[in-house]
Amino acid sequence: MSKCVRAAGWRVFLAATSVALVTSPVMAQRPADTSRAVVDTSGPRPERKPPLSPRRAFLYSLLLPGYSQSVLGRGRAGTLIVAFESVALIMVRQSAADVHEARMNAVDSVAVSFVDANGAPTVRYEKSAFPTQLVRVRRAHFEDWLAVLAASHLFAAADAYVAALLWDLPAEISLRASPRTTELGLRVYW
Repeated sequence: MSKCVRAAGWRVFLAATSVALVTSPVMAQRPADTSRAVVDTSGPRPERKPPLSPRRAFLYSLLLPGYSQSVLGRGRAGTLIVAFESVALIMVRQSAADVHEARMNAVDSVAVSFVDANGAPTVRYEKSAFPTQLVRVRRAHFEDWLAVLAASHLFAAADAYVAALLWDLPAEISLRASPRTTELGLRVYW
Protein backbone atom coordinates (compact mmCIF):
# COMPACT_ATOMS: atom_id res chain seq x y z
CA MET A 1 0.00 0.00 0.00
CA SER A 2 1.28 3.36 -0.86
CA LYS A 3 1.64 6.29 1.41
CA CYS A 4 -1.06 8.27 -0.36
CA VAL A 5 -3.64 5.51 0.04
CA ARG A 6 -2.90 5.20 3.77
CA ALA A 7 -3.12 8.97 4.28
CA ALA A 8 -6.37 9.08 2.33
CA GLY A 9 -7.77 6.25 4.49
CA TRP A 10 -6.98 8.18 7.65
CA ARG A 11 -8.57 11.31 6.21
CA VAL A 12 -11.74 9.41 5.38
CA PHE A 13 -11.80 7.87 8.87
CA LEU A 14 -11.35 11.27 10.57
CA ALA A 15 -13.98 12.90 8.35
CA ALA A 16 -16.50 10.13 9.06
CA THR A 17 -15.85 10.32 12.81
CA SER A 18 -16.21 14.09 12.93
CA VAL A 19 -19.45 13.97 10.91
CA ALA A 20 -20.81 11.31 13.26
CA LEU A 21 -19.95 13.38 16.31
CA VAL A 22 -21.32 16.62 14.93
CA THR A 23 -24.57 15.19 13.60
CA SER A 24 -25.51 13.12 16.68
CA PRO A 25 -28.12 14.90 18.79
CA VAL A 26 -26.91 16.34 22.08
CA MET A 27 -28.73 15.41 25.33
CA ALA A 28 -30.42 18.81 25.53
CA GLN A 29 -31.76 18.44 21.98
CA ARG A 30 -33.47 15.10 22.58
CA PRO A 31 -37.17 15.29 23.29
CA ALA A 32 -37.94 14.61 26.94
CA ASP A 33 -40.59 12.17 28.03
CA THR A 34 -42.53 14.34 30.47
CA SER A 35 -45.12 11.68 31.26
CA ARG A 36 -42.66 9.83 33.51
CA ALA A 37 -40.89 12.86 34.99
CA VAL A 38 -40.84 13.01 38.79
CA VAL A 39 -41.18 16.48 40.24
CA ASP A 40 -39.36 17.08 43.51
CA THR A 41 -41.75 19.16 45.61
CA SER A 42 -40.04 18.64 48.95
CA GLY A 43 -37.02 20.75 48.11
CA PRO A 44 -33.61 19.90 49.43
CA ARG A 45 -33.52 16.87 51.68
CA PRO A 46 -33.47 17.94 55.33
CA GLU A 47 -30.44 16.86 57.32
CA ARG A 48 -30.74 14.02 59.76
CA LYS A 49 -31.36 15.14 63.32
CA PRO A 50 -29.78 13.53 66.38
CA PRO A 51 -32.01 11.44 68.66
CA LEU A 52 -31.41 14.04 71.39
CA SER A 53 -30.74 17.74 71.06
CA PRO A 54 -27.39 18.82 72.51
CA ARG A 55 -29.09 20.69 75.37
CA ARG A 56 -31.31 17.73 76.27
CA ALA A 57 -28.35 15.32 76.03
CA PHE A 58 -26.39 17.57 78.42
CA LEU A 59 -29.22 17.67 80.97
CA TYR A 60 -30.02 13.96 80.77
CA SER A 61 -26.40 12.98 81.22
CA LEU A 62 -25.97 15.50 84.03
CA LEU A 63 -28.82 13.86 85.93
CA LEU A 64 -28.08 10.25 84.93
CA PRO A 65 -24.51 9.88 83.61
CA GLY A 66 -24.18 7.52 80.67
CA TYR A 67 -27.83 7.68 79.59
CA SER A 68 -27.37 10.14 76.74
CA GLN A 69 -24.33 8.24 75.50
CA SER A 70 -26.41 5.07 75.21
CA VAL A 71 -29.21 6.90 73.35
CA LEU A 72 -26.67 8.42 70.94
CA GLY A 73 -25.17 5.01 70.15
CA ARG A 74 -21.97 5.40 72.18
CA GLY A 75 -22.29 2.29 74.33
CA ARG A 76 -18.61 2.00 75.25
CA ALA A 77 -18.41 5.59 76.46
CA GLY A 78 -21.64 5.17 78.43
CA THR A 79 -20.38 1.99 80.05
CA LEU A 80 -17.10 3.61 81.02
CA ILE A 81 -18.90 6.61 82.53
CA VAL A 82 -21.29 4.39 84.50
CA ALA A 83 -18.37 2.29 85.79
CA PHE A 84 -16.49 5.40 86.93
CA GLU A 85 -19.65 6.76 88.57
CA SER A 86 -20.12 3.47 90.41
CA VAL A 87 -16.59 3.56 91.78
CA ALA A 88 -17.02 7.19 92.85
CA LEU A 89 -20.32 6.40 94.60
CA ILE A 90 -18.78 3.44 96.42
CA MET A 91 -15.88 5.60 97.57
CA VAL A 92 -18.26 8.37 98.73
CA ARG A 93 -20.12 5.81 100.83
CA GLN A 94 -16.90 4.31 102.21
CA SER A 95 -15.41 7.68 103.11
CA ALA A 96 -18.69 8.70 104.80
CA ALA A 97 -18.49 5.53 106.89
CA ASP A 98 -14.86 6.39 107.77
CA VAL A 99 -15.92 9.86 108.94
CA HIS A 100 -18.67 8.33 111.07
CA GLU A 101 -16.21 5.85 112.63
CA ALA A 102 -13.67 8.60 113.37
CA ARG A 103 -16.37 10.75 115.05
CA MET A 104 -17.54 7.83 117.17
CA ASN A 105 -14.01 7.00 118.28
CA ALA A 106 -13.01 10.62 118.92
CA VAL A 107 -15.49 10.94 121.79
CA ASP A 108 -14.92 7.41 123.04
CA SER A 109 -12.63 6.46 125.90
CA VAL A 110 -10.54 3.36 126.37
CA ALA A 111 -9.83 1.51 129.59
CA VAL A 112 -6.03 1.58 129.97
CA SER A 113 -5.58 0.28 133.53
CA PHE A 114 -7.56 -1.81 135.95
CA VAL A 115 -5.43 -1.19 139.06
CA ASP A 116 -4.11 1.96 140.63
CA ALA A 117 -0.52 2.59 141.78
CA ASN A 118 -1.13 0.79 145.10
CA GLY A 119 -2.56 -2.30 143.41
CA ALA A 120 -6.16 -1.62 144.31
CA PRO A 121 -8.67 -2.52 141.60
CA THR A 122 -9.61 0.71 139.83
CA VAL A 123 -10.44 1.24 136.18
CA ARG A 124 -8.69 4.18 134.56
CA TYR A 125 -9.97 5.59 131.22
CA GLU A 126 -8.17 7.73 128.67
CA LYS A 127 -9.22 9.36 125.43
CA SER A 128 -9.22 7.23 122.33
CA ALA A 129 -6.22 6.94 120.09
CA PHE A 130 -8.27 8.66 117.35
CA PRO A 131 -7.61 12.38 117.70
CA THR A 132 -9.96 15.04 116.38
CA GLN A 133 -7.47 15.70 113.60
CA LEU A 134 -8.34 12.29 112.13
CA VAL A 135 -11.97 13.41 111.84
CA ARG A 136 -10.87 16.45 109.78
CA VAL A 137 -8.70 14.30 107.51
CA ARG A 138 -11.45 11.78 106.87
CA ARG A 139 -13.96 14.57 106.26
CA ALA A 140 -11.55 16.00 103.69
CA HIS A 141 -11.41 12.58 101.96
CA PHE A 142 -15.21 12.52 101.90
CA GLU A 143 -15.34 16.01 100.35
CA ASP A 144 -12.71 15.01 97.77
CA TRP A 145 -14.80 12.06 96.62
CA LEU A 146 -17.88 14.30 96.43
CA ALA A 147 -15.89 16.63 94.17
CA VAL A 148 -14.83 13.67 92.00
CA LEU A 149 -18.48 12.62 91.73
CA ALA A 150 -19.57 16.16 90.73
CA ALA A 151 -16.75 16.41 88.18
CA SER A 152 -17.73 13.04 86.76
CA HIS A 153 -21.31 14.25 86.29
CA LEU A 154 -20.10 17.40 84.54
CA PHE A 155 -17.72 15.43 82.31
CA ALA A 156 -20.48 13.02 81.33
CA ALA A 157 -22.78 15.94 80.50
CA ALA A 158 -20.12 17.71 78.41
CA ASP A 159 -19.34 14.47 76.58
CA ALA A 160 -23.04 13.97 75.80
CA TYR A 161 -23.32 17.56 74.51
CA VAL A 162 -20.41 17.08 72.13
CA ALA A 163 -21.65 13.63 71.11
CA ALA A 164 -25.07 15.08 70.21
CA LEU A 165 -23.41 17.75 68.09
CA LEU A 166 -21.18 15.24 66.26
CA TRP A 167 -23.41 12.17 66.38
CA ASP A 168 -23.51 11.57 62.61
CA LEU A 169 -19.86 12.36 61.86
CA PRO A 170 -18.29 9.06 60.76
CA ALA A 171 -14.74 9.15 62.08
CA GLU A 172 -12.38 6.28 62.59
CA ILE A 173 -9.19 6.52 64.62
CA SER A 174 -6.70 3.71 64.47
CA LEU A 175 -3.35 3.01 66.06
CA ARG A 176 -0.90 0.74 64.30
CA ALA A 177 2.47 -0.23 65.73
CA SER A 178 5.34 -1.48 63.64
CA PRO A 179 8.83 -2.50 64.81
CA ARG A 180 10.27 0.93 64.01
CA THR A 181 7.41 3.41 64.40
CA THR A 182 3.97 3.89 65.84
CA GLU A 183 1.38 5.42 63.55
CA LEU A 184 -1.81 7.16 64.49
CA GLY A 185 -4.36 7.57 61.74
CA LEU A 186 -7.58 9.54 61.62
CA ARG A 187 -10.05 8.83 58.86
CA VAL A 188 -12.96 11.24 58.46
CA TYR A 189 -15.58 10.66 55.78
CA TRP A 190 -17.29 13.73 54.30
